[in-house]
Amino acid sequence: MPGRWFCGLPLGGPKLTDISNRFEILKNLVARGSSGAVVSQHREASLVGAEVLRAKGNAVDAAIAIAFSLGVLEPWMSGLGGGGYMLVGRRGEPPTQIDFNMRSPVQTKLSDYPVVEGLSSDIFPWPRVEEERNTRGPLSICAPTMVAGLELAWKQFGSLPWKTLLEPAIAFASEGLPIDWYAQLVIGSVAKDLRNNPTAKALFLDNEGDPVTTGWTSLYRPRIDNQALADSLKTLANEGSDVFVRGEVGQALVQDVEEAGGNLTTQDLELAVPKVVAPANLDYRGNQIWSTSGLSGGETLLNIFGNLKKYSSQELISGGHYETLAKTILPVLTDRLGNLGDGSGVANRESCTTHFCVTDRDGLTVSSTITLVTLFGSKVVSPRTGILLNSGMAWFDPTPDQANSIGPGKRCLNNMSPTIVNRPDGSQIAIGAAGGRKIIPAVAQILSFMLDSGLSLQEACFSPRLDVQFDRTIVADNRIDNNTLSLLEDLGNVHTVEKTLFPYHFGITGGLVNSNGAVEAMPDPLAPNAT
Repeated sequence: MPGRWFCGLPLGGPKLTDISNRFEILKNLVARGSSGAVVSQHREASLVGAEVLRAKGNAVDAAIAIAFSLGVLEPWMSGLGGGGYMLVGRRGEPPTQIDFNMRSPVQTKLSDYPVVEGLSSDIFPWPRVEEERNTRGPLSICAPTMVAGLELAWKQFGSLPWKTLLEPAIAFASEGLPIDWYAQLVIGSVAKDLRNNPTAKALFLDNEGDPVTTGWTSLYRPRIDNQALADSLKTLANEGSDVFVRGEVGQALVQDVEEAGGNLTTQDLELAVPKVVAPANLDYRGNQIWSTSGLSGGETLLNIFGNLKKYSSQELISGGHYETLAKTILPVLTDRLGNLGDGSGVANRESCTTHFCVTDRDGLTVSSTITLVTLFGSKVVSPRTGILLNSGMAWFDPTPDQANSIGPGKRCLNNMSPTIVNRPDGSQIAIGAAGGRKIIPAVAQILSFMLDSGLSLQEACFSPRLDVQFDRTIVADNRIDNNTLSLLEDLGNVHTVEKTLFPYHFGITGGLVNSNGAVEAMPDPLAPNAT
């Protein structure tokens, strides 16, 4: 249907919750068009982006509107209390990186995070911290940067009024978050932790401290009323990001975190300044891969492809693509865990999260990943602002004298790796993923399937996947053949799983391809709200 804007999945087809024969059903749901594309992890946010494009906004305008909307529609993944990255570029040109990585508070003390027996189960396998203070609660909060980062992107590239781009998010927040089956599932999975914060408990749980539910046959769908968040968004729309630092929203946020027992100060909000930087680049078989530089996952991703260059595409196809990917990813991730961090001196060599991509009629493309770090972030909601805050301290190593040890005023080592690829034929790929430690292996595999095996985006997204981690654990899709699984068992401890709606065993991918105006967009096939 040329001439229309397309979201990641077309309207009117089978729903992603229809999981019987799901791969056969979903293979037909890739969206194709000629005027632009939007793909995100929530249908309503994608529709917001499409409407911005219809209103003659560009890809960055649409991305900003999507990001603010996602913070309301899936508050467990991202929001005003988080941070992230955005790549912006045109076909054939090097993209620009907007870096709005979070920072630890200047009052952070390593002694506040005593190590106890065991390992953390969160973003990195650090030693476990007493009461898990680095992954939940007020001491897990880092200075949020998303608002300032999105405003910087708007000042650099935007074309529509700032206030206009926040209107959809304000409307969603004013209406309230509808509690569908997926919201019930996600809220229920962390209800124990949400009960520890009075505002989070009042917001997401019922009077007995249990998840809000609809019942089996009820036609009534309850909504989460977060009017404080709607008011914060309205103030932000009218006054700009400075209100989030020195204005009423920022001051209320600091006061709430301080009263909860956290370290956030106005100084932290002032120091958490986003910046425009050059992304990392690698020439891979004539493809220019651009991903995030610095303390993100982007340079680790490029290191994986640097090692894959030792093999020809034909060797990968005929010699065991999955085995080679696993052999290549494992040492790079091990090096990353031990040697990277703010102050390590090597960062430039080198969750719960949400990812989205946009391209417009003029070929401007955005690949962006934003996050609260872990599911529902710190599980702390600011009562005065309605903002759910991040758990950025989970990114730091709680042991002393390490490359990424917990410390004051440090940028966070994270896994986000939004990526743009300019191909020799003039086409462009935008790709990324959500899922904490699962992000880098997920993006590496989708891109390798496309660049080495010649698969389309659609074919790559539906191919069986591996998740390879630092401790030589390999999680393998049960669609992978037994011969390949035997080869993988020589590399690590292999666990075979089914790719399911929940939990996510693999990174939640989303991407698009713009081939001189012919656009193909594809969200993760099993992300239930993705479009």
